[in-house]
Amino acid sequence: MEVLVLGSGYAGLTVAHRLREYVNDVEITVISRNRTVYENTIFPALLTNDVNVEDTKFDAQKAMELKGNSFIEAEVQRIDPQSNEVKTSKGTFDYDYLILALGGAYEENFSKIPGNHFAFMHHPLSDFLKIKERLGQADEIDAVIGNFANSPIEGPSYQLALIVKNEIIRRKIKGRVTLITQSPRGVFGMLPLENISKQANSFFEKQGIELVKGDSIAEVRKDKVVTKNGKEIEANFVSILPRLSAPEVVAKVFSDDTYYVPVELPSFRTKPFRNIFAVGDLAQGMVPARTARGAMIAAENAVSTIIKELKGIERPYYKQGILCMFHGGGVAGLLRFDVFDKPRANFIINPLFSKIKIIYSRMLVNSAFNVPFHAAPPLQ
Repeated sequence: MEVLVLGSGYAGLTVAHRLREYVNDVEITVISRNRTVYENTIFPALLTNDVNVEDTKFDAQKAMELKGNSFIEAEVQRIDPQSNEVKTSKGTFDYDYLILALGGAYEENFSKIPGNHFAFMHHPLSDFLKIKERLGQADEIDAVIGNFANSPIEGPSYQLALIVKNEIIRRKIKGRVTLITQSPRGVFGMLPLENISKQANSFFEKQGIELVKGDSIAEVRKDKVVTKNGKEIEANFVSILPRLSAPEVVAKVFSDDTYYVPVELPSFRTKPFRNIFAVGDLAQGMVPARTARGAMIAAENAVSTIIKELKGIERPYYKQGILCMFHGGGVAGLLRFDVFDKPRANFIINPLFSKIKIIYSRMLVNSAFNVPFHAAPPLQ
């Protein structure tokens, strides 16, 4: 029995770890373009020198081999669900179960933003290091930070806006920070709870951040940003998160007009292939925000389905939600959103969450993303 996991991010490695806990007589192989994996949710703390690059990375090949799994450092070139084969730069692999966990095509989609060469993307390590250099050298910063249209992850934009504002104040330089939110309600406007947005908007405005609500970045020029609604904002520092989608190698086989891979919930089994699962940023069934925690919960649910079919073992399925600790330079906080009979959320500002986030990040790195408790309520 062969289980093939494509991707070594939060979702892919969670699948590999958890399957190995329950199943010994299965070959588990992880295929990823890099054996060095980064815990990217902590990257904002690089900008404030609260963590170092070495604190954010681990060797996925070593981690997998210690568990008795295989790791192939290769590029995925073609997926053939009819023949149960995956072609890579290092050969073709057969599978009985396939896990799609290649992420949300950040680089592919960022390259399609008009004027992207005038902007940073606050997702990969390379751009965070460039942002850090820029913040340390600029004499004046007119920053515009936000998302391209239909980008579901705004939390990193919020964190970066707070950090840039903090750096302007800390260095005593001229500057302003404009944060563009896609929801007309503003910060956390995607949640069905208006009071949370009001509380968050007030907090950001007290930090001196200008909010542009109900808009997104459409184009970047040398000295300005043009928004989807036609607003032009002068800027000498622009950072954007692109929209997400299944990567091209996955999309051309599985994706529909939503740009994601359609799945059944709560199992994250793809439609119509019963032996293929899609988890993490490329899956259609993820809750808005598409956090690392959400990716790991999706992976846990996929594993619950597979081990029940292989071994008859019953494991719980978990509800998705949002549990986000943010590090914003001089401030920190937490947002939690869960759906029970009625949606409920908490937005708490406390510098302690910065330290907790760093501790949790190191747990993720030291365990190679093997953190089984996600504070997620089980489905009844």
